[in-house]
Formats: sequence, structure tokens, C-alpha cells
Amino acid sequence: MILNMGFKLQPHSSKTDLSMNKTLRLKEKMINEIQEIADKNNVSFNYVVSQMLQYCLDNLDN
Repeated sequence: MILNMGFKLQPHSSKTDLSMNKTLRLKEKMINEIQEIADKNNVSFNYVVSQMLQYCLDNLDN
């Protein structure tokens, strides 16, 4: 499940992790690309977005 730029989908985290809902506006092209990744990896759109955001946060240059 390796994607570009060293990003790799991680195994699902514990269902006991606290989560919240947040609405995001994304370009249609981006939504389609993320959905394609989710479909290819048999995971949800939300899971891919969450993993991508966590990867970005973990790799930010402060």
C-alpha cells in the first residue's frame, strides 16, 4: 500500500481513539484522486484523508 512521497497507509488504529466530525471543502479532482486510493486499498475515503493529514503533521518542518 505504498503511495507517492514515502506516504504509506498504516493499519487501522484502535476504535477507542476519540474522533470528531469536521466539514472540509475539497476540489472535485482531489476528492476523486483520494477516492481512487481508497478504492484500490479497500479502505474508506475518511481513512485515507485521516492518514494523509497525520503524515503531513508528522513530517512538518517547523
